Amino acid sequence: MNISALPAQTSPSVSCRFVVPRAVTAPKIVRDLVAVLVAAFGHEDIVEHLKICVSEVVTNAYQHTRTAQITVDVSLGTDNVTVWVDNGRPGWLPRPPRSAPPWHDESGRGLYLVSRMSDALNVGVSDDGAPRLGFSIGYEGAA
Repeated sequence: MNISALPAQTSPSVSCRFVVPRAVTAPKIVRDLVAVLVAAFGHEDIVEHLKICVSEVVTNAYQHTRTAQITVDVSLGTDNVTVWVDNGRPGWLPRPPRSAPPWHDESGRGLYLVSRMSDALNVGVSDDGAPRLGFSIGYEGAA
């Protein structure tokens, strides 16, 4: 696993990159790292929602790609935390759901859950062309 600081893009207070092997343990590893980072900066109020959302977007990258590594960028701004996950699958962008999947479906709830628990769910492309899935969660009482 590689951990490195990222240059500030939107003047966040803290910005980190986690690069983990694409393994079944990746969601737990990243979830725990991000939770510790956010709690260390005094934002315990969002840790539980953040852990669920991080787990879901990293699981999405694990399940739908064959990349060797999963890259996660975390930015703690003045009023929210933003997480982006590069899925490394060129030409494929995940589609955030518009509504809840049918109750009998065995999958498809992860991104819907993230869309409901976060303030924003976004799809984009990184500077090197890798598809990305991101979300933001505001701090309690943020202006």
